[in-house]
Amino acid sequence: MSRLRTDARTAATAMVDLVRRELGLNVAFISEIEGDRRSFRALVSDVDLPIQVGFSEPYEGTYCQMITSGQLGEVVPDTASEPLTVDAFHTSYLGIGAYVGVPMTRSSGELFGTLCAFSRDPHPDLSPAEAEVLRATAVLIMRLIEMEEQVDGRLTDLADLAETIDGALEDATIELLPVSEVGTGAVVGHEAVARFADGRPFRRRLGEAREVGRGVELELSVLSRTLKAVEETSVPVVSVSLSAEALRDPAFQALIASMPPSRLMLRFDVDETIEDYEELTSLLQPLRRLGARVAVDRVGDGAAELRHILLLSPDVLRIDPELVQGLADDVRRRVLVESIATLAAQIDADCVALGVSDAELAWMDELGVTHVVRGTCD
Repeated sequence: MSRLRTDARTAATAMVDLVRRELGLNVAFISEIEGDRRSFRALVSDVDLPIQVGFSEPYEGTYCQMITSGQLGEVVPDTASEPLTVDAFHTSYLGIGAYVGVPMTRSSGELFGTLCAFSRDPHPDLSPAEAEVLRATAVLIMRLIEMEEQVDGRLTDLADLAETIDGALEDATIELLPVSEVGTGAVVGHEAVARFADGRPFRRRLGEAREVGRGVELELSVLSRTLKAVEETSVPVVSVSLSAEALRDPAFQALIASMPPSRLMLRFDVDETIEDYEELTSLLQPLRRLGARVAVDRVGDGAAELRHILLLSPDVLRIDPELVQGLADDVRRRVLVESIATLAAQIDADCVALGVSDAELAWMDELGVTHVVRGTCD
C-alpha cells in the first residue's frame, strides 16, 4: 500500500514536469493551500530557485491567491505589463517573466490549491489555450492526490488497528462457558470465549487482526491462554474457535503438545473461508484419531455452512445464538432449530444451541437439541 502511495506521488510529479515541457516554460509546480499559507507539493524546474518542495509561505499576495480570487487572470504573458504583477514580491523573488496558473479543486468542489507554470522571460504567445492544458492536467493530478490521501488515511487506519491488536493480545481474557446436556443438566465441557477490554466480540476483533496480517497470531494467542486456563482444571473438554490457516501453522502443534487431543473441540465458523477441504481434513485426521472433536460453529448464520458440514464431517453442529434467541415466541425459529437438530442426529453429531436463556431452554429437548451453552457467546 505504501508503494501505491509512492507511485501516486511520483506520477503526479511526472505530470507536472510533462506539462512544463509541453508549454515550453522553465518552472511548474503544485501549490497546496492550507488556511493562510501555501506550500509547494511538487516542483520541477530547469533553473535555480530559492524554494523547493515543502517550502511554505503566506498565501496572501501570491500569484496563486490573486488567480483563485479572480484578481488576476490565469494567463500573464508579460508580468512587466501587468499592474498587479509588475511590482509583486514574487515577480522579482522567483524571477517570473510570464505566468499561467489554474485552481485545483477536489472532487467535492473544495479548493485544494493551484497548478502553475512560469518562465524567466516574457512569452507573448502565452494564451488561454495553455491554461486549458493546465486545467485538464490539474484534473488528472487531483485524482492522483486524492488517491494518495486515501492511501495515507488507510495506512494511518492500519497503524491504529495494529496498535489496537497489540493491546488486544495483551489484555485478552478467557471465559469458560459450561456446555450442558439438555436432559440431565450435566456439564460435559466448556466453551472458551475470548473477552477484550473494549468489549469487542472475538469475531470482529479477528477480522481486524486479519486486516493487518495478524489473524493467526491472535487465534494462537487466544488458544494459548485457553490451554493455560484449563490445564490445571478438571474441565473435560474445551472448545476453541480456529481457522484452517491457524491449524496449518507449526505453532499450533507446539501449543497443543501439552493437551491431550481428547480434551479439545475445534470449532470452525460457518463464515470461515476454507480453500482446501482435503488439506484441512488431512490436518484434522490425526487429531481426531486421538479423540479431538470437530464442530461447525454458528449453523444458521452463514452461506458456507452446508459445504462445511458436508466436507468436514463434524462431530458437533452448533446453532447460532441469533437463531436461538426468541424461539420461544417464534415458530419459524423453532422450525429452523429443529431442522438443524434433525440434521445433526442424522449425521450422528451432537447439536449444541448457543446463548440459550431460560425461556428457550424449555424448548430444547422437544426440538432435539442435545446440549446448550448459556451466557453470551461471541
